[in-house]
Amino acid sequence: MTITESTSARPHNRNLPPRVPGLPLLGNALDFLNRPIEFFLESYHKYGPIFRITAANQKFIVMGGLEANRFFSQDKDELFSSEPLFGEFAVQMGSRNVMIAQDGEPHRHMRKIMQHGYSKSGLAPHLDAMAELTYQTVSTWEPGQTLYARDAFQRLVTEQLGLALTRHSSREHFEAIRIYLSTLLNVLAIKRQPRILLSMPHYVNARKKVLEFVKLVLEEHRQTPNPQAPDLVDDMLTALDWNGDPFKEEDILAAAIGPFFAGMDTVANTMGFMIYAILKHPEVYEAIQAEVDEHFANGIPPYTELPKLQHLYAATIETLRRYPVAPFTPCGTTRDFEFAGYHVPAGSDIIIANGLTHFLPEFFPDPWTFDIQRYIAPRKEHKQGLGIFAPYSLGAHTCLGAGVAEVQLMVTVGALVRAAKLELIRPDYELKSVLMPIPGPDPKFQIRVAKRRL
Repeated sequence: MTITESTSARPHNRNLPPRVPGLPLLGNALDFLNRPIEFFLESYHKYGPIFRITAANQKFIVMGGLEANRFFSQDKDELFSSEPLFGEFAVQMGSRNVMIAQDGEPHRHMRKIMQHGYSKSGLAPHLDAMAELTYQTVSTWEPGQTLYARDAFQRLVTEQLGLALTRHSSREHFEAIRIYLSTLLNVLAIKRQPRILLSMPHYVNARKKVLEFVKLVLEEHRQTPNPQAPDLVDDMLTALDWNGDPFKEEDILAAAIGPFFAGMDTVANTMGFMIYAILKHPEVYEAIQAEVDEHFANGIPPYTELPKLQHLYAATIETLRRYPVAPFTPCGTTRDFEFAGYHVPAGSDIIIANGLTHFLPEFFPDPWTFDIQRYIAPRKEHKQGLGIFAPYSLGAHTCLGAGVAEVQLMVTVGALVRAAKLELIRPDYELKSVLMPIPGPDPKFQIRVAKRRL
């Protein structure tokens, strides 16, 4: 089904998608917040590829399945827009040139400027430093110590990306960065928390501290530019905006905050899921350990060689499938259109459930089972076609840092396994996923350091 066919079919039809029944006042909020993937999957099987839900006072139209993924990926700024949901996010960032809130040519222009900073090749010179930071972190862990995985991995991932993309440590400012980002996402993106939080001292002070920190980052880049190896901030300082003018100070500040936000939830959450999954499958853990003991001993291989570590690569991809941390993409509609026989009005809040295909057995047999053999020849199930494996969203707003995330996951998890023997608190522990604001491991999830290996 093409965009043209979908939008022109039955133009006078006003048949709205079916509504999923819910509780009084709350609607579908509990299912949406506590088990979004399962809830969307159940609704997809019962109502089809498009349906309506309510979450307290919020109304959404959900589109899911392969047809929806391919429909969304075809859109060329005709129907969907990020601005309605992320425009105010950008205002709170102090800039109208925040890529996540842009559409069309301005969005593509900003992606082009930032693509080197968020690319595998841009990250390549920093892989050994990222592994060394991981080894240093593990060296502070004592045998027998228990760690809250989410917190530990958020701190590590944010420090890695800050140093690689801005040449600055996030350590002293981490808590403020975490408060700033989580409040913005919870209040403005998924709207699970009240707007009053944006005026509370907890948030206001965190935002002020982050902006002061990033101003220091910009000042140091201006004083000591690095034209031979420019990072993301250097690129922004020399770039022109969509109108051909130098970026305003607030635009550069907003972009410079990005690296400290980039992996805070996405990469760190995926890392937590990955560590859990391989600990639940000791044969996979041991295979990865053997690979990294051999291939990481003399430094990290080039990023182009990392997929040759067959078990490490396959476990990374299977984690992204089985535990997608970006399983849905929120956006707004700019005009009416038809999809799957139903009318979608302009101005609707849409959720594209792009991760739903990961749990359809016609694409991934026994989809709830963690199975790294899916990605080893001859199966290669993630290569079946457009819209089937979609952990980074689709179309114009596909995650710019998708490649960086895969490399960072392989390097960091590999270094963790090489540096320490980790274990679950209980072998029978079953991990819960929590929406906070994107799906992630339960913040109470802990791992134990059985011993240090380096």
